[in-house]
Amino acid sequence: MILEIEANVSRPNGFHLIVEEKWSAHATGIAGPSGGGKTTLLNCITGSERGARVIVDGEDWSEWSMQERKIGYVTQDPLLFPHMTVKENLLYSPRASSIGPIAEMLRIDHLLERRPANLSGGEKRRVALGRAIASQPRLLVLDEPFTGLDEILRREAMSVLHSIKQWSGVPMILVSHLADEIVGLTDWTIRLENGSVSKRGPSESVLNETETRIDNYFSGIILEPGLVRCGPCDLKVILPHDADGPVRLACYANDILLSKKPPDEISARNVIPTKIKLIHGFEKITLVDLEAPSLRVLVTREANRDLDLVTGMSIYAIIKASSIVYLGPAEN
Repeated sequence: MILEIEANVSRPNGFHLIVEEKWSAHATGIAGPSGGGKTTLLNCITGSERGARVIVDGEDWSEWSMQERKIGYVTQDPLLFPHMTVKENLLYSPRASSIGPIAEMLRIDHLLERRPANLSGGEKRRVALGRAIASQPRLLVLDEPFTGLDEILRREAMSVLHSIKQWSGVPMILVSHLADEIVGLTDWTIRLENGSVSKRGPSESVLNETETRIDNYFSGIILEPGLVRCGPCDLKVILPHDADGPVRLACYANDILLSKKPPDEISARNVIPTKIKLIHGFEKITLVDLEAPSLRVLVTREANRDLDLVTGMSIYAIIKASSIVYLGPAEN
């Protein structure tokens, strides 16, 4: 998707958004602190804020409504119809047809006859996402969709969105002020501060040095209580007593340590021999992509220099069992 936007919006409180951008990405992030203009820019893209020039893949959307733009919009509030069942909510759009694969992918197929009042917060978010996807949108737009969820539910919802993004193939724009959401789910990001673009580029490059919460999502199969096979390695993981079969897991990039030599006499339960696949060096931080299992590690610029990290280098990744979070069962 190639998107071009020119926005010049003023508010009575003195806030002024001025943006003139053009980018090409399958998944785009809009990042930055609260009050920076993220939601205002999103409203310009969706058409709820009039007056902005919006060109998508060479087609002028500027005078079109959100319905004409065929945008699937997921807000902080799921906004489900309380008098309708989950199935009826999913089928609300005239363009919605088969919802079976969507419900299965989002793990809400067993909830189809329930009403929103009987759903948890995380389930409501998944239904809202399913409704947006079922409308067969040309563009999926999400405005801080994980706000209000506790940490486990938030990371679970992010893992589900990561899977649905790959499955659906629909271009996506995600608004968030959290680095793990932006880096984990988008390719290109615009960073807004005080109503103007302060940074733009690959999502990793817009990080500030304080934004270190970057999630890894991976899956495996339980071999025995507390032991999960993830590709070529077996990991010690703290699991619920009833967990069984394929599972989804996550860990933060800054919870993984790197060592050039096998560490000796340490408390961490997981020491993984692997290789460096790619290094992303930025102003004050470095992201290191590992080969197997496929993980991202966040280190400081000083640590990168001291370890003399290079692509192709053999390395040991060290992860505490308590740093790996169980996110629920995975698809077989």
